[in-house]
Amino acid sequence: MTTPLRITCFILSVLLVSSCALSRPADPQRIVRLKVLADPKLREENPRWAESVLGLVEAASDHFEREFGIKLVAQRISPWPLQERISSTALLLSHLKQVPLKDQDGNYDLIIGFTGERVNVYFGGRARVDRIGNCQQGLGNYLVSSVSGPFFYRGPYSEPELDVVALIHELGHIFGAEHIQDTSSIMHENFDYRTEFDKKSREVILKNKFCPFGKG
Repeated sequence: MTTPLRITCFILSVLLVSSCALSRPADPQRIVRLKVLADPKLREENPRWAESVLGLVEAASDHFEREFGIKLVAQRISPWPLQERISSTALLLSHLKQVPLKDQDGNYDLIIGFTGERVNVYFGGRARVDRIGNCQQGLGNYLVSSVSGPFFYRGPYSEPELDVVALIHELGHIFGAEHIQDTSSIMHENFDYRTEFDKKSREVILKNKFCPFGKG
């Protein structure tokens, strides 16, 4: 027979468990402040370039937030102050590193330069970062990634497009993940449309999640 005392005890136990669940701290989030630039070729070919690059950042951010608790925040989106068109990602990165991490609008952890030049090939470099991230030197501050066409972000569960996958791959480098032989991993050199990180890369990114960014 169920007594009033047993009922009361049961209700109190449920409330206690619920209270503990609600008070359990969530995994801490890392906010990465971005300055996003678009080169002349991208702006020339895509009148809605600002919408495209913001969509790419949002898509990559959703992925990193879901997988690692890392959120990308584009604090500023503006034209890349290049005077000429450059089709080499190495030269683009060299120019990008001249952009300061601080301006009148604030301080930035990472500057991403998007290019519309036809550099989106398997050999020769889809994209580049200034260094593979680590806590000793600080995480990298500069990333060049290509945009093959207009992009419209359709939400966190949409089928990933190659430009998004390429950006996620390079952000993996920013947080210390290197190329790996696992062909099913997004950190394989020829990642194609893969979106999953291998176990080793995941461990590295989580280890470096709160490493300080470099100072340029």
